[in-house]
Amino acid sequence: MKLSVPETDRFYRIWLSLLNYVNDQRHLVAPLPLAPGPETINIQDVRQIRDVLWQDDALLEGFVAANPHHLSDADVAIAASWRYRVAGQFFIMRYLNKYTVFLTYEDPPQAFGVLGLVSPIQEIARLPPPVLVNAVLLPFGDRIIYDSLLIPYNISFGSGIRRSLNERYRQVQERGGVITTLLPASPDLARQAIGSGNQKVLAAFRKELAARGVSLKMIEQHTANVVRLLNACAGTPEQPRLLLELEPDDLQHYLQTTGKGAHWVSLRRLVRFLGQTHRIDQDKAEAMLRLLKQR
Repeated sequence: MKLSVPETDRFYRIWLSLLNYVNDQRHLVAPLPLAPGPETINIQDVRQIRDVLWQDDALLEGFVAANPHHLSDADVAIAASWRYRVAGQFFIMRYLNKYTVFLTYEDPPQAFGVLGLVSPIQEIARLPPPVLVNAVLLPFGDRIIYDSLLIPYNISFGSGIRRSLNERYRQVQERGGVITTLLPASPDLARQAIGSGNQKVLAAFRKELAARGVSLKMIEQHTANVVRLLNACAGTPEQPRLLLELEPDDLQHYLQTTGKGAHWVSLRRLVRFLGQTHRIDQDKAEAMLRLLKQR
C-alpha cells in the first residue's frame, strides 16, 4: 500500500521545501529542486541534509515559523507534525493490503503500519519478511509514511530470531495492536485499541481452555469472570485497562472487594495461562497466584 500520486507529490513538495531550508541554513550541498520533477536528486545529498535535520529540532521549528517557500497552512501543519517522528531500526514483519508492518525490538515492542511513497515498500525492501531496515517514520495526516529514505539490510534470520520476532508481534497485537498514526491518539481510539488487545488475549485464553477439554459452558463462565475483573479494575468505561498490564495490587484490591468465590478458579486459570505463555513475566504470575491461593 502507498500514498496516491497527488498525496506523494504533496509530501515531496513539503519535504523538498524543508530540505532546502535546512541546506540554506547549514550550506551542506548544492540546492535541491523545490518540487518533484524530472530532475535527478542525489540520494547522498538528501541523506546528508536529512541527518542534520533530525539531529536538531530547532531546524524544523524554524522552517515552520518562516515558511520560506509559501506553503499552504495545511502543508505547514503537516511539516509541524513531524516532531512526532519515530526513528531507528525496524523489522518489516508483514506486507498487508492496508500497510506494511514495521516492528521495533525494544521493550515493550511496538508495531507501525507504514505506507509507501512512489512505490510500495515491498518493492523497496525486495526481501521477504522479516527485513531489518533503518528508517524515520513520519505522520502524514492520520497515516504513517517514511522520510523518503528507507535502508534495508540484506541479512537473513534463523528460526530462533524469527520465532522471537513473531512472538513480539503477537505481544503487540494483544497490547493495543498496530499503530496507524503518530499523532496523539484520541480517547476513542485509545479505548478501541485496548479493547481490541483484550479481546485477542481472551480469544487465546478461550482456545487454551478448549484445548484442555473445558466445556463451552465453563469457558463462557471463565471468560465472564475475567471480564468482570477487567471492568472492576477499569473504574469507568472511559478508562479501560489492558489485561496484560494488570498488576498484583489490582488483583488484590479486586479480591478484597469481592471475596472468595467460584470466580477465583477462573482467575487462577487465567494467571496460569498468562504466565505459561509468557504474556506476563513469571514473578508477576507467581505473585498473583499467591493471592489466589485457597486458604
